[in-house]
Amino acid sequence: MSAQEKPLFHLTIHEAQKLIQSRALSPVELTRAILKRIEAVDGRLHAYLNLMADSALAEARVAEAEILRGDYRGPLHGIPVAVKDQLDVAGAPAAIRSSKPQRSEDSTAVHKLRQAGAVMLGKLTMSSLPSDPPQPRNPWNTDHITGGSSTGPGAAVAAGLCMGALGEDTAGSIRNPASLCGIVGLKPTYGRISRHGLAPLCWSLDHCGPMTWVVEDSAHMLQATAGYDPKDPTSISAPVPDYAAALREDVKGMVIGVPRHFIEDCRVRTDPEILPLVDKAIRELESLGARIEEVKLPTFKLATIANAVIYYNEHFAAHRSEAKTIIKNAATSLRARIYLGLLTSAADYIQAQRIRSRVRRECAEVFRKVDLLALPCQLKPAPTFEESGPLDTLYKHLAAEYHAPFNLAGLPAISISCGFSRAHLPVALQLVGKPFDEPTVLRAAYTYQQRARWYEQRPPI
Repeated sequence: MSAQEKPLFHLTIHEAQKLIQSRALSPVELTRAILKRIEAVDGRLHAYLNLMADSALAEARVAEAEILRGDYRGPLHGIPVAVKDQLDVAGAPAAIRSSKPQRSEDSTAVHKLRQAGAVMLGKLTMSSLPSDPPQPRNPWNTDHITGGSSTGPGAAVAAGLCMGALGEDTAGSIRNPASLCGIVGLKPTYGRISRHGLAPLCWSLDHCGPMTWVVEDSAHMLQATAGYDPKDPTSISAPVPDYAAALREDVKGMVIGVPRHFIEDCRVRTDPEILPLVDKAIRELESLGARIEEVKLPTFKLATIANAVIYYNEHFAAHRSEAKTIIKNAATSLRARIYLGLLTSAADYIQAQRIRSRVRRECAEVFRKVDLLALPCQLKPAPTFEESGPLDTLYKHLAAEYHAPFNLAGLPAISISCGFSRAHLPVALQLVGKPFDEPTVLRAAYTYQQRARWYEQRPPI
């Protein structure tokens, strides 16, 4: 289906920006169409925590006037986007912050989106808020969850309630909802996108990144938000490449490592429908010219628990002054994080950091031989609400799973759809690259996307 034939809320950023630049589409018309879509379906999905409709329309009018006088800023100009509640937006409350929830300034990532001309639709729900609002539902089947903790972004992007979103990933929280909702989720290299104005979960594991419908859109959002920020002490001063230039259908000669032993470690918890679809996607990349090699990363089996220990210790340290209030009033999963931070010791934390060092060393050795890693991005298709509980995201840290190693190592990782379960729920492939080599990750994901074309299927909602 051509861009002209689609409903406006099903346009990708890449499609919409071409129409806007040529003045065939008005940012105001596009924003109104998405607001109408939100009004029609978000009562069932619960993706938005704070919809900023009036200011979004005002921003769309400004963008339209700028474009009409020839001041086109780039691919995000006039594009309606939204962000996970964890990111500060000036004038909007942040439900995750139990103290001073009303924010007076944008986070750096949001500020950069505005500089690129994006239209800010509002704040999206995340799991583990201080109180439990209705949790977002999966657009592919509303009896199923969206995954955590970027729950709202997963539902909103999949259902056409925004054209792109920023999420945050501490132990898979971009890639998990992306895989369960059938969208693209990119966790960039640690330090690539500033976290100034991002409510902390764990300062050494938190990664901010884009969640979009297609790979091209993630490249556009990464381009707008990447770069050094002196306000973030963990921000890295590294050159920002042209990510759009990476969008070539070419993996010829690329060496892709598959950690079969680690996949076997996770097999007992992995739904039997997942691995055949992921293996098929890897064979597809091979048929397109990539060379597949098996690699060994023995410490990966310890990465999930090490991630958990670091996560909960640092989370407790960040929220120590408000721990009593959280334990008394917060949502179940948020209280549990504080308790687990209290129960793990300094010795546990140090041992977890030693495991982290081993994971990083093993990754560095493997990446001397390969360009990418390929493996699953989820343990199972999206479970139902009845199959899930408020502590499920904590229980996943008790045994090996596919996300945590790459938070520990700070590596860029992307989730991209590679098929559907028998119940027609999305399944995803995960591709992981070298530090600051997002272009290779994007190129491989784009090449696979263009061949497989799973993005052509939309949720039934």
